[in-house]
Amino acid sequence: MNEYGIRGPLTQRKTKAVVDGKESEEASVDSGVPQCTLLGSLLFPYHINDLPDAVQSSVRLFADDCLLYRNINSQHDHTLLQRDLQNLEVWAKNWGMRFNSKKCYVLSIKNKSQKMYSLDGHVLQQVQHNPFLGLHISEDLKWTTHISKIVIYCVTVYCYAIV
Repeated sequence: MNEYGIRGPLTQRKTKAVVDGKESEEASVDSGVPQCTLLGSLLFPYHINDLPDAVQSSVRLFADDCLLYRNINSQHDHTLLQRDLQNLEVWAKNWGMRFNSKKCYVLSIKNKSQKMYSLDGHVLQQVQHNPFLGLHISEDLKWTTHISKIVIYCVTVYCYAIV
């Protein structure tokens, strides 16, 4: 952000951890934007706005969520998607960031082949459904999973409100 003239609270930041009342030594934070802050929420979209340029697949960004997707009709498409995941690794490294591969999933929609994809050396977990922006998208594109999750949520909130 310094290259763009944005300074102040983004430069010379330090952090430390406190566990059971014991503090770690301070460490410098040289990249990224502060999490859980108004400033971080405002600046993060600008910090990642060039991410779609790093890949050939389609990308959707919303807040700190990133959806990378592509039609897979051939082995070549599979290879391109894996290459895009590698391009994201390079992009993240260049920006001093990293993706949490444990929070990244593969959801194959209406496709029976279960290709394996990896990010940062970790094989991404295949899932049958995954939430994105409040919708539970399922591999068959039916609403059953989404409606079930919403019903459970409503019953929980409703029952909690009664008690």
